[in-house]
Amino acid sequence: MIETSKLYLIRHAQVEKLEGYIPENNANAIINLDHLKILATYIPHNCTCYVSPLKRALQTATALSKFTNFKELLIDNKLKEQNFGEWGGKKISSVWNEIKMFKKKHNFSFIYPELSPPKGDSFLDQCKRIGLFMENLNLSNRKSIVIIAHSGTIRAFLSYILHIDPNIALSIEISHLSITSLEVMTNGELENSGGKYRLLNVNHTVI
Repeated sequence: MIETSKLYLIRHAQVEKLEGYIPENNANAIINLDHLKILATYIPHNCTCYVSPLKRALQTATALSKFTNFKELLIDNKLKEQNFGEWGGKKISSVWNEIKMFKKKHNFSFIYPELSPPKGDSFLDQCKRIGLFMENLNLSNRKSIVIIAHSGTIRAFLSYILHIDPNIALSIEISHLSITSLEVMTNGELENSGGKYRLLNVNHTVI
């Protein structure tokens, strides 16, 4: 009998930011408990929750836990958003002056996957972190796992699970408090074609 687990990837709540500026690297979330109460109805009770250590993800997880019972809440550094380094909190126009000198551009992202902001890291670095997370994720006796993280983190998950080129993964829209869910085979004929992951939905917005 084939056994599966489900992964629920949730982007954190909206953050405090100034118009025309890149958000701070560790910005606070704007918590609306009514929104979190609705979101809680879409995820199972008594499941494991992994969360990014950044404030906006932790604040979202704490608020969500008021409306659902997490069996355990585990903080994992590999779930952090891409670090925009010295660009965090700066004017977008100022950062663009630095970026425009590079010949390589991306149609749907501020920066392309290989580019690391000063004192930051690249989307490719983020994809490597998520690869390590997935390789070490313990699915035994866990029917459902919730992961509260960031848009870049969820795109990195999709790149890893579906073998999508990171350039393409950066083009996927991931909204605040959206759910991206997957089913994972934990036993059975894993050598058969099709892999062990089944994508159920992407960027499912419930608010």
